[in-house]
Amino acid sequence: MSTPRAVVALVALALLGAGAGFGVATQTGDDVVTEPTAAPLAASPSLPGADEESDEPEPYAEDIDYRTLVPPTRFVTYRIGNDVQAWRYLAPRGWQAYSVPDDVELPPAQVDSRQEVRFRPPDEPVEGGYSLRVKAVNDHVPPATMLADKLRALRLAPTSFPDLTLLERTDDSLYFTYRTPSSNRLRYNFFRWFAAPGAGEASLEMSVVGRARDEVGLRGLFDQFRDGLRPVS
Repeated sequence: MSTPRAVVALVALALLGAGAGFGVATQTGDDVVTEPTAAPLAASPSLPGADEESDEPEPYAEDIDYRTLVPPTRFVTYRIGNDVQAWRYLAPRGWQAYSVPDDVELPPAQVDSRQEVRFRPPDEPVEGGYSLRVKAVNDHVPPATMLADKLRALRLAPTSFPDLTLLERTDDSLYFTYRTPSSNRLRYNFFRWFAAPGAGEASLEMSVVGRARDEVGLRGLFDQFRDGLRPVS
């Protein structure tokens, strides 16, 4: 006769096998990205009688001491694209462009040649502040599918993104918070996916990330980016 422990082990193995094929959520400069690789499912609940943690969640660490983000008023226009679609977009004037994921400074002349770029103030620390990230995508799926895949990947990586809290969700945008395991800070991360007019496939992903005190500025920048985005024929 199978013991309860054996049954649980078989179920766990079956779930692990079913978990292949989803993107795995990772962090790049305090921002969440999704890579096309297999990710393990969250651990199954403890067996009856096992030790359970009942302590309150650890308090968040203090945010870095840096000025609060306010919606920018001046912008620079850049271009990004691939075989699916090209776009012209706005980035805050005076912010430095960095390559992703190696976080190397990019001169203005090199920004348009990159498929993914991050912008942040040049005097801001590498982690703990706020930034804008822009990425050309060619998964050949609509924005709603990109959104669903992102949310699924985040939920399948609970140890990488603890305390994940969904704030808002639309057909093409996702607003959430999480705790960074390395610094134990609360982070606000907003995503949006864009398809060119008349096209069903998402060809651009953008995101902004920052602290709780930056939320108003993040939302403002989020909307400014949308309003200034233009497809290139």
